Amino acid sequence: MIKYILVFFLSPLFLFSQTKIKGQVLTTDSNSIEFATVLLTKEGKLLKSDISDENGFFQIEEKQGEYLFKIAYLGNELFEKEINLKENVDLGVIRIDYGTELKEIMIESKLKMKKNFDKYEVTNISNSILAKNKSTLEFLNTVPIVNVAPDGKSVKIKNSKSVSILINGRNVGGNDVALSMLQSIPAVDIKKIEVIENPGSSYRAGDNGIINVIVNKTKEQPFKVVLNAKSTQSFYNTQDGSAYLAFSKNKWAVTSGVKLENSKNKAYRYDSYIDFKSNDETQIESNAITKGTNYTPYVNIDYTLSKNQTIGMSLSSRFSNNETNRDIVSSYYNVTNNQLDSLNIAKNKDKISNYHVVYYNLNHKIVLDTLDSNISSDFNYYNSRNNRDMFNTFSYANGKEKRFLQNPDNTTELIEFKTDYEKNFKDSSKLTTGINYSKSNINSDNFFGNYNGVEYVSDDRQTNVFKYKEDYFALFANYRKLFSESFGVLIGLRYEYLSAKGTLKSDSETVKISNSNLFPSLALLYGINDEHQLTLNFASSITRTPYSNLNPFIYINSPNSIRVNNPYLKNTKKSFVGLTYTFFDDYNLELGYAKTHNLFNNFDAVIDNVIVNTIDNFGNGDGYGGNFYFNKNLFKNHWSFSFSMSLEMYKVRGEYNNIPVKIDNTNFYFNIKNNLFFDKKKNTVLTLTYGYDNGFEDIFGKVNAQHSLNLDLGRSFNDFYVSIGAYDLLKPDTNMRFSNSAYSFNKKQEYFKSYFISMRYTLGNKRIKNVISKEQNERLN
Repeated sequence: MIKYILVFFLSPLFLFSQTKIKGQVLTTDSNSIEFATVLLTKEGKLLKSDISDENGFFQIEEKQGEYLFKIAYLGNELFEKEINLKENVDLGVIRIDYGTELKEIMIESKLKMKKNFDKYEVTNISNSILAKNKSTLEFLNTVPIVNVAPDGKSVKIKNSKSVSILINGRNVGGNDVALSMLQSIPAVDIKKIEVIENPGSSYRAGDNGIINVIVNKTKEQPFKVVLNAKSTQSFYNTQDGSAYLAFSKNKWAVTSGVKLENSKNKAYRYDSYIDFKSNDETQIESNAITKGTNYTPYVNIDYTLSKNQTIGMSLSSRFSNNETNRDIVSSYYNVTNNQLDSLNIAKNKDKISNYHVVYYNLNHKIVLDTLDSNISSDFNYYNSRNNRDMFNTFSYANGKEKRFLQNPDNTTELIEFKTDYEKNFKDSSKLTTGINYSKSNINSDNFFGNYNGVEYVSDDRQTNVFKYKEDYFALFANYRKLFSESFGVLIGLRYEYLSAKGTLKSDSETVKISNSNLFPSLALLYGINDEHQLTLNFASSITRTPYSNLNPFIYINSPNSIRVNNPYLKNTKKSFVGLTYTFFDDYNLELGYAKTHNLFNNFDAVIDNVIVNTIDNFGNGDGYGGNFYFNKNLFKNHWSFSFSMSLEMYKVRGEYNNIPVKIDNTNFYFNIKNNLFFDKKKNTVLTLTYGYDNGFEDIFGKVNAQHSLNLDLGRSFNDFYVSIGAYDLLKPDTNMRFSNSAYSFNKKQEYFKSYFISMRYTLGNKRIKNVISKEQNERLN
C-alpha cells in the first residue's frame, strides 16, 4: 500500500523549462509593500501576474523571451522595466517613493466579509487592525457571524450552529487539534476565512457548518516564531502556552507548533426529579473537580515540485491525561409529606490515561493549464486510543457499600482517499467533481468489575466488546456559471453511500446500517448594483447516528441513574432554503426556512424511580428565522463595531415514549462586539463583547435567559503583546425545567467568573506597518 501511495504522489509529470524573475518591493524608508501586483506583459498582452508577500518579496516564472515588467498597486502603476529573459533574473530591492505614489492609496484596514454564493468570505485580514498581535482564534471572534467560546474550546456560527474546522480546506484531526493550531497561528498569516453555515455538495453531508481557514504561504520568509502564554483564574487556575514556527525558502514552506495546557476546573450541579406515579422526589447534588494536561504538536510541510505541481504533508497529534473526581449525594423524599426517606452517597473517579490522537495527511496538486484548472488528491489517516477507568463507590443508607470499575477502552482508526478535479473556463465558469472513500474501524472493550476486597472481578453480565466497521463512499459535482457581471448560478449534487455493522461479542447481536442518499444544492447570486446584492441558497443535509449512541453498553452514573444508548436511532434529514440581502458592503439581512425529519435528542426519563438517560427520535420540525448583522469602523478606525441579531421560530410535532410532543418556540439572540483603540498607533485596544439570549424551549426542557459580558484590554510593545481580561461576568446559572403527565425535573448548572492574563512574543520576520483607512479608496478583495 505504501509503495502505491508514494508512486501516486511522487510520479514525475511533464515539466517545461522556466526562468524566474524575483525581487523585493520596499518604500524609500525600507518598509515592505504587501499586495503589490507584479505584471509580465508582451506586446500589450498580460502573460503572468503575482502579488508581493508581507515582506515585499515576489517571484514569477516564464519561458525565455523579451517582456515588459511592471509593478502596480491598486491600479496605480509604480514601476516599469524591459527585461530580456534568458536566465534567472534577480531585480533585488525596488524602492518606491512612499510620499508620492503610496500615500493616497494605502489599503483600508477594515476587514471585508462578503457573501460569495453559498459562503461568506472574510478577506483583507493581514491589513486589518483587528488582526494586530492576535491569534487566528482571537481574530475569528471579531467576525460578526462567528462566536468563539471565551475559553477557546468551541466555535459556533450565529451562536447556535456547531462547526467543523478546516485548515487550508483539510481536516487536521478534529476540532480539538484545529482549535489548538488556531490559538498559535498569528492572524496576520491568514489569507482568507470561509464561513459556510449550510455546506453544499462539495462537503460531506452533515448538519455542522464549516469554517475553513486558509493560511498565507509566503514565498520568502527566513523564519517567524510566536510564543504565547496564558493564565486563567476561575474557581481554580489553568495555564496554557503555545509556540508557532513558520519558515519558507525556495521551494519549501514549513509551519509547525505545539499547544500545552494544564487545567483544573470545578463544576457544581443540582438536579431534582419527581415521579408523579409513585409521588417520589429524587434530589441529586454533584460536585466535580477535573484536572488535566493536554499536548498538541503539529507540522505542515509543502514542497513545490515545479511551477505547476506541489506536494504536502501534515502531521498532528493530541495527547491527554485527565481525571475527574465527583462527589454525588442522592436524597429521596416523599412528595406528600416532604420527608427524607433515605440518602445515598457516591464517589466517582473518571480517569483517562494516555489518550492520544494521531492524524496524517499526504496531498498532491497539479495545475493543468493557464486558467489554474487542477487535480488535487489527499490521503488521510486517523487513529485515536484511550484508556479510561471509572472507579465508583456507592454508600447506601442501610450501611452497605458497593465498589465497581467501568473501563470502556476505545480505539478508532480511519483511512480516507479523496480526489477533486477543478476545470476553469475562459468565461469564468467552473466545474468541480470529486470522489471520496473512507473506511473506519472502532473497537470498544468495556470491562465491568465488582470489587471483592482485593481486586475488581469481571461481571459477565456487563463486560463486553463492541466492534463497529463502516465504509463510506461519495461522488459530487458542482458547476458555477456567471451569466453576466451581476448574475451567477452554483448548482451541485452529491451522492453518498454508507454501510456499517456493529457486533456485540457476548450475544453476537449485530447492528446493520446501509443507506444511499442524494444531496442537491443550489446558489443564485444577483448583484443589483455595486452596493446591493441578493443571494438565494438551497442545501440538504443528514445528521447520522453518532457512534457513541450505537454502542449498546449501559453506564451507571449514580446509585439511581444510568445511561442507555440506542443502536436503532434513525438519521435526521434536513432541507434548508435562505435568502441573503447584502447592502453597502457592511450590512447583511437573512431570511431562512428549514424542514427537519426524524429529530433526535437526549432524554431523561424516570422509570421505577430510576433516572434513565437515553437518546431517541421524537418527531419532525419546521423552523423559520431571520438574521441581521453589520460591522463598521468609526472615528478614523479607533472604534471597530459589529452587531449581530437572530430571531428563530420553530415548531416540533411528534411522540416520545407514547407521550405526544408539541413544541412552539421563539428564540431571540443578539451580540455586540466592540474594539476600541486608544492611541494614534493603535497599540492599546479594549475589546468588549456583550450577548443576550432570551432562552428557549426544546424537547429536553425550557432553559432560562442568558447574558454574557467579556472584557479584554491589550497593549503592544513592539514585538511583545500583553492583555488582561475577564469573561462570563454577567452569565447566570443555567436552569432547565421540564414536565409532562408522568414526571418532571429541574436542573441547575452553576457558573464561575473567569479572569486571565496573556502574553505573546513575536520573533523574526514580523511585519510592522501602519495601516491607514481611507473610505474613498478601492478596497482589496
